[in-house]
Amino acid sequence: MSQTRFSLQNRLLLLKEEYGSTAVGVAFFCAFALAPIVHAVQMQNNPVTATQRVTGVVEYIRAPINPKAAAGRGLYYTYDVRLDDSKALIFIDDDVGTPHPVGSVLPLERQHHKNGTDTYRLLEG
Repeated sequence: MSQTRFSLQNRLLLLKEEYGSTAVGVAFFCAFALAPIVHAVQMQNNPVTATQRVTGVVEYIRAPINPKAAAGRGLYYTYDVRLDDSKALIFIDDDVGTPHPVGSVLPLERQHHKNGTDTYRLLEG
């Protein structure tokens, strides 16, 4: 009686058939578990190096589409703000509870990062 020999390709195909769905499930689980860690590592590689107080004028407001569907998830307005110093148009999110009308002047904090990018944060008052 002779032994049947499987080629490496056939063995891999058998493993794929047997354990393919399990491997996909494990990969998704690991990806979701590692996502917060990856974000934290990226933020450490790009720290804020300087801050500056600037002002801007609200040009447009995007409201949440369906507030009842997203209840309890932290509703935000998105503002299109034109900066006073550089006339650049930026986008900022803010809580729904404190709407700012079009034309109002907002105090902002410009955060300059190590890689040369700028992010903005809406200041209170």
